[in-house]
Amino acid sequence: MSAEVANPPSRQETRKSAAKRRVPQSKRGAIYRDIREYLAELERRDLLIRVKRLTNKDTEVMPLVRWQFRGLDQAQRKAWLFENLTDSRGRKFDGSVGVALDGASAQVYAAAMGLNSPQDIIKKWLDAQEHPIHPVEVSRDKAPVKEVVITGKEIVAGGGIDKFPVPVTNPGTDASAYFSCPVWITRDPETGVYNVGTYRVMLKAADRAGVMIVTGQDGRIHWEKARALGRPLEAVLCLSPVPALSLCSVAKLRQPEYEVAGALNGAPLELVKAETVDLFIPATAEIAIEGHLRTDVLEMEGPFGEYGGYTGAQDYHIIFEVSAITHRRHPILQAFISEMPPSESSCIRKFGFEGSLRRELAAKVPSLVGVNLFEAIGGSLQVLAISLKRKPDAGETWAALRSAASSMNIPGYKWIIAVNDDIDITDIESVFWAMAWRVQPHRDIQIMRGRPTDLDPSAAPVDSKFTDRVYPDGLGGSQILIDATMKWPYPPVSLPTREHMERARAIWEELGLPKLTPRVPWFGYELGFWPESWDRATKLTTAGRYLEVGSELRALRTKASYCDTGIVEAPEKE
Repeated sequence: MSAEVANPPSRQETRKSAAKRRVPQSKRGAIYRDIREYLAELERRDLLIRVKRLTNKDTEVMPLVRWQFRGLDQAQRKAWLFENLTDSRGRKFDGSVGVALDGASAQVYAAAMGLNSPQDIIKKWLDAQEHPIHPVEVSRDKAPVKEVVITGKEIVAGGGIDKFPVPVTNPGTDASAYFSCPVWITRDPETGVYNVGTYRVMLKAADRAGVMIVTGQDGRIHWEKARALGRPLEAVLCLSPVPALSLCSVAKLRQPEYEVAGALNGAPLELVKAETVDLFIPATAEIAIEGHLRTDVLEMEGPFGEYGGYTGAQDYHIIFEVSAITHRRHPILQAFISEMPPSESSCIRKFGFEGSLRRELAAKVPSLVGVNLFEAIGGSLQVLAISLKRKPDAGETWAALRSAASSMNIPGYKWIIAVNDDIDITDIESVFWAMAWRVQPHRDIQIMRGRPTDLDPSAAPVDSKFTDRVYPDGLGGSQILIDATMKWPYPPVSLPTREHMERARAIWEELGLPKLTPRVPWFGYELGFWPESWDRATKLTTAGRYLEVGSELRALRTKASYCDTGIVEAPEKE
């Protein structure tokens, strides 16, 4: 039987008000009850590679998956499941590892949402944020994550967190095995508001891990509040929940992740009480590692390869001490493959961040058409393009740029470019075309300071002190805002018009030439400036009467002094 959950409260509620809130009973209709149902669906869609060969999780798993991101087109990438694992110590594992399960490609991401097409992803994100579903509590006997419960001295005696096949993500450059797909559950010490976030986890001992939570993230805010109160922060590291929760964990929502994940998955998330901390956790997760984030001491963590394509420096970060481990029998440990973009994490960030940013900007910018985070060049975080209608109202372009710049207090959105809707914001060359011809740098570019710069090696040398690397010069990092929209009517795009290009394409296909993939712009179109005399001349030309145009232009001569004065003067009779 499911029961109502008084906690977790929404972002706006205190623990007291949340306790009074009535919550609907769990409904049937969840897209996936657990990750195992999701794996079956990936296999049905031919989007899963099962590896039964004995594979070393320290040296072979991630390099194998990495190749599909460095050697295949996105449409060819799939999720992977390694079912026969060893390590460099010769151990065998009672469990498997899934990699690239959520973000191998747009098609895989759509499958994680229960969609048939990637085109519906942003629409579903917006709908889930508008119609969240509160979670429900289930009893322990209905929670698969409680099949095995380990506490006390049994944790270290049984190998603790090192008994799981935690992969080494970048063999040769990472300093340890890392939980790279962590779903951290914490609660605000003051309000009781829950947060679900993804922060890297370095395996250090059977009962100890290092955690990096950068400035501005909700988990860091919870930790700072607990530190101010002089107590550790209760936390649970969950692994392999339903895919909707993993997607929300990465997306950095301004809403309760449990509720939005329920909406993405089509039914309330089922939660169960943790064993040793006062938190509700996903009942159908594969693994839950309970404990406390210490607030009195820090410990060196890293290096670890990060999302921008560079190794994140070693520094002092948070310590997590384990108080209990619960898991399913024969657990599936999910791992994100991140680091050099494009990667799984850049794909997941792209859609999640675009969904939340689209919702925020739409309320402030009436002419908004869409947003795009560039995956390969910015890791879906540093380079953002915003599409606005052809003629935005006065001030709307800068409202969009500034709203995006301030939407999250994290080290991202360094380059933000606004363009008109005739530009393809998914094509970097199209965006740069707008920057080349619709921008005067002295007028249309602004630089803003005040952003944190964690994990950005351009902020300061790697061996600089911590404050210089995360907030250089005492003023923070910078963002560049670029208004690459047209400021007045432009002449047409210099390509044959649509009717002529479509006719030519029909001939192309008739000749059996290679398949075309059109890139915007692929035909000429008007941009506001098109005098009647130009229109007449082009019509005469396509009719083969261009000599008539030449004859008419003969009457429009001026003296050569025009080059000096800009004044039209009729020449002397020739």
